[in-house]
Amino acid sequence: MKKRSLHDRFASAGTGGLVLLLLLITLHLLKGWGTPGRQDGLSASEAFVQVSGDIRFPGVYGFHDPPTLKELVTRAGGLIFAQGTPGFPAVPPLKSGVHVKIRRAREGISVRVGQMSGYYRVSLGIPLPLNSEGAEGLAAVPGISSRIAVAIVRERHRRGGFKRLTDIRSVPGIGPVLYRRIRPYLALDTGSHL
Repeated sequence: MKKRSLHDRFASAGTGGLVLLLLLITLHLLKGWGTPGRQDGLSASEAFVQVSGDIRFPGVYGFHDPPTLKELVTRAGGLIFAQGTPGFPAVPPLKSGVHVKIRRAREGISVRVGQMSGYYRVSLGIPLPLNSEGAEGLAAVPGISSRIAVAIVRERHRRGGFKRLTDIRSVPGIGPVLYRRIRPYLALDTGSHL
């Protein structure tokens, strides 16, 4: 058996270390690649919409721009009762974070638009509407316990709604550190869900 010199051993270890270093750098650079949402929220051209009801493939679908109802239904495989169905009702483009429930109705199609669950919204990087989200949805935010979520809802009711996002700091248990941590997950309500 041939003995390896000290120089050969260091050269071999150096090559392995260099390969490991290059692998770690590559993984670090690709870390955020393919992630639908960013830490600071969605870009203006990303929209995630949930659809359920009388649809072939219910679920959450991503779009480059806010979709029309017809685009959402097409992406979800179409209606279960496609034959003999009149046209789609006039609905403005759907905003990111909405949940659309489609049912067959006597008159054609019944469409109800509401909010996705807080868990879906947090997972997709869509900020929760602070003035309308329930305690269960607020508890989906990392750092907000169920106790703090209930306190947020109580304080919101007492105030008649939050006027600014920083108003949430008046809730017992939310100090400066926790506020900085949860701020990216929250937004003031903007009104209509469409």
